Parts: sequence; C-alpha cells; structure tokens
Amino acid sequence: MLAMVGTDQDNPIMVSPRVIATDLDGTLLRFDGSLSPRTLDALAAAEGAGLRVVIVTARPPLATTMVSDRFTWAARVCANGAFVHLPDGSDPLVQALDPGTARTVIEKLAAAVPDLGFGIETGEGFLHEPGFELSSWAGDPGAPWLTAVRSVDELLERAAPIGKLITRSAATPLHVLRPAAAAAVGPLAEISYSGGNRMLELSAPGVNKGRALAELCERWGVPADEVAYFGDMPADLPALAWAGHGYAMANGHPDLLDPALGLRVAPSHQEDGVAQVVEGYLAGL
Repeated sequence: MLAMVGTDQDNPIMVSPRVIATDLDGTLLRFDGSLSPRTLDALAAAEGAGLRVVIVTARPPLATTMVSDRFTWAARVCANGAFVHLPDGSDPLVQALDPGTARTVIEKLAAAVPDLGFGIETGEGFLHEPGFELSSWAGDPGAPWLTAVRSVDELLERAAPIGKLITRSAATPLHVLRPAAAAAVGPLAEISYSGGNRMLELSAPGVNKGRALAELCERWGVPADEVAYFGDMPADLPALAWAGHGYAMANGHPDLLDPALGLRVAPSHQEDGVAQVVEGYLAGL
C-alpha cells in the first residue's frame, strides 16, 4: 500500500509516485555533466523500493548510455519522445516525422528565417547539411555518429527515420526564431526548445516528452497522479503538466517558474534537487 505524503500548504496531500521520471541536462546532471553520489544513491533506493526510474531527454539514444549505465532504469525516452527504449533489449518504439512533411517543414522554415541550417537525428546517428552549425554537444566533427552531407536534399534522402529535425540559425536570436518558426510550421510538426543556442527541435505532430511518458505509463498501468517528473526547459512542460507531481528545477527556464503554471519547484541540479525530492518521497513510504 502506497503511503500518503504531505506537501506544502499550496499543494494538497497526494499519493506517492510509483514512477520517477527525469530530464538529464540541467536537471539530474550537474553543470559538468556528472551524476553525484547522492543522486545515484537516491535513484538506487527508489528502484529498490519498487519505483520505476525513467530517463526523459532531448538527447539521442547514443548520448544517454553513459548516464543510464550508472543505475537501473525502467525506460529511456529519447529525442523528446521520438525513441523509447525499454531495458528488455526489444526494438525501440519510434514515432518519426514523415519525410514528405519534413521537406515541407524545412521549406517553410527556410522561407521564414533565411539563415537556418538543418540536421536530423535518426536514433543511430546525426546527419547535417553544410549550413548547420555544429556545437560542443555534437562532439568531435569526426565522431562516428556524425555524418556531413552535401545538401538538404541529400539530408532528406539519407536520414531515416527522422526522429527529430533540428534547426539552428546563424544569427537570428531565439526570441525571434521561436515565434517565426511556429507561425511558419503550424500543425505540421511539434516544436520544442531544450536550451541549444539559437536552436529549435521539431518532431512529428503530437510527439513530445509528455505524450511519450503518458503512453509508457499507460503500458504499466500507472496513472498520472502516481508519476513524478523533473525538468528545467520548455521542452519539459508537456511532461511536467501531465505528471501528478511536476517539479521545475530552481535553476530552470523562467517560463517554467511562472507561478500560474502551478508547478512545484525542486532545488537546483547543483544541489541534487531530484535526489532531495526523491529522498523525501522514500521517507514517507
């Protein structure tokens, strides 16, 4: 029988979570990308108590293993929900952007914001055309998961499946890029922002962290009010809004810290905020 845990006066008493779902960068990981001993201990204790631990990230699958190998996980939701990996070794669940739609999206974006470059995550690697500016998150330009192609046409011909289309502007600031992209794309794709400089991420319509987490928990028979989610960026908002226990990180994007959203606030990632909250839940079991 799950215990009931008290929260502060603005949040009613709720059922303890059976699923702990967390973003990685800026949430579970510290500034240097490390997992603290306290965080590892808290996640291990949660798993030992019968809770499921789920990674939910904008990262592609290949960029999560160095984290997921450190603890027992129930699932990895990657590329903002485009790829879901279960630990049983089965093929990932894939929700990809249709190639024809991707071409239309690129054409509309390029017409609206001329200084854009494009890349595509396939789940096995990242392909990019010459106009796409690589940054440090991509690693060495010669890394085996990176493939440079000669044009957007070649990009669309070779990239499959199109898990996530990424666009980066050369100089257009994000506050201009985001609304321009939304107006140009409309319902053709899901647009999200995970913190990359002048960069937006586009997925198939309706594909986001919240939907992927909801579908995963439905498979397990776990309702939203028994799910805790931790995130720090606008891309996390669908999952934060869906989960019964939604925690924006204190170091998170200002959009998530708006009191009107009604989210709880966890201590910053530098203070092991996820671990602190999880420890509190475990103390109430």
